[in-house]
Amino acid sequence: VGRMKVATQRLVEEARKPSPEYLDIPIQVDGVIKGDDAGTATLRFYPKDASYRPSNDTVLGLVDAPALLFLTRIDQGQVGLYFAGKPAALQAATEQALRAARAESSRQTQIIRAWRPDSSLAHFDEVQALIARLGQVSGPEQQRVFEQLEALGPAAVPAIIAQMDDRRPLRTKAISLVNHASNAFEGIRHYSPDQVVDGLDAILNQITGAGFGSIVSGGSDRQRDAAVAGWRIYAADLPCHEQK
Repeated sequence: VGRMKVATQRLVEEARKPSPEYLDIPIQVDGVIKGDDAGTATLRFYPKDASYRPSNDTVLGLVDAPALLFLTRIDQGQVGLYFAGKPAALQAATEQALRAARAESSRQTQIIRAWRPDSSLAHFDEVQALIARLGQVSGPEQQRVFEQLEALGPAAVPAIIAQMDDRRPLRTKAISLVNHASNAFEGIRHYSPDQVVDGLDAILNQITGAGFGSIVSGGSDRQRDAAVAGWRIYAADLPCHEQK
């Protein structure tokens, strides 16, 4: 929870460019519901409207106003804090929004604390056998293992999540997946995972369309911890998703 100190004119000018530059937006942090506590922070914001981030109008509408920000930290490449991948990652800090955020944070904490692997899950043994081969095989054979995991489909998602926190290095730092997105600009998605957990994160995203951070091409231990936690919460909520 904080206040963004945005140079309004600079944001407007950059937004007009075909290829705008990232803006570093200082934030006066008034409180932290989940994550590291700090008096100040800097948000990296790309001022080009997209469906997976808060719009420029939303940012401009909350300049120097109490705001609820959902942020993700990138530890490699373009290091820094970014809005989490959804339009609702920036909201007015109303009492209702704050209560909802605190309740959800508490709920997620309880899920993570109570989490235990469940070997009775559908496809658990099959997933276990396939994951065991990762780190042992390479090249086309490794690619086939990932394809076999993908082919198990949604029914195997909980079993993959239950066993995904595997930090062994992959022998081949590559995975290729068919791009099923309706607006795809390339037929195949290519990633460079370092560890087994990175590749399994890519497979889960491929099957479900969901994602928690970005470790498909590697990441820090902190990013991997966050991704695994996100998937475990996703698995706990699957019965709710299926009822919708």
